[in-house]
Amino acid sequence: MNHNNNFQQSSDGRHDDDAALTEFLSSLMGYTPTIPDELVEHYLAKSGFQCPDVRLIRLVAVATQKFVAEVATDALQYATNTFFLHLLLFVFTRYQGFSLFTNSSLTQYRKII
Repeated sequence: MNHNNNFQQSSDGRHDDDAALTEFLSSLMGYTPTIPDELVEHYLAKSGFQCPDVRLIRLVAVATQKFVAEVATDALQYATNTFFLHLLLFVFTRYQGFSLFTNSSLTQYRKII
């Protein structure tokens, strides 16, 4: 009897997941992603995937948009950090007598770069 109760809870959870997924995919119809549907369809077809459902195409577009945004954010963060490290090196080499910097900190910085 306990087994049947667990099965029913499992199927209810699956029903909730299916309903949430259906609602999410329906909400994609009102959203215009940055990456056009035609471009996504082209690359999906090029990889051998054919799908007539626009909701799935938009889901792939949103996932791709998120990936590209994360890569761009990481690149910006890396560039900003590198800029400040180079600025620190410039200040150190320009003002070697400045008390905040020592020869050991310059050596550590050069190991980072």
